[in-house]
Amino acid sequence: MRYIDTNVILRFLTNENPDEKLINFFKRLKSGETEVKCIDMVFFQTIFVLNSFYKIEKKEIIKAMRKLLGFKGLKIKDKQTVDRALDFWEKHTDDIIDCYIAACMEKEGESEIYNLDKKIDRLGVKRVDPRTTISNS
Repeated sequence: MRYIDTNVILRFLTNENPDEKLINFFKRLKSGETEVKCIDMVFFQTIFVLNSFYKIEKKEIIKAMRKLLGFKGLKIKDKQTVDRALDFWEKHTDDIIDCYIAACMEKEGESEIYNLDKKIDRLGVKRVDPRTTISNS
């Protein structure tokens, strides 16, 4: 199975230089006629670029990315955790990667994270400052 890169997804989502062949490719992905692997990094890089470069509103990004998650041919290792990250991001102002970390922790039943940024506390995880856990031995 082939992998998909961020630039392909961005071209489709932004409709930059519309291309009928690309639109048909995504129609086949939606139906499952074509299958591709999408690694988490590509999914989240797409979100980052849509937000930072294209300045698309978070609400619209979440809507588009959830639509993509529903494509039968788009194979992501753990769609549920990725979708949960979108839930966190929808409700909080935190960075999408922090939201993904919180979703992974939730799935694995973990509650503590070494982190220096207090804002992650809003995601329901317990932040541990690594500087406070250093022993004198």
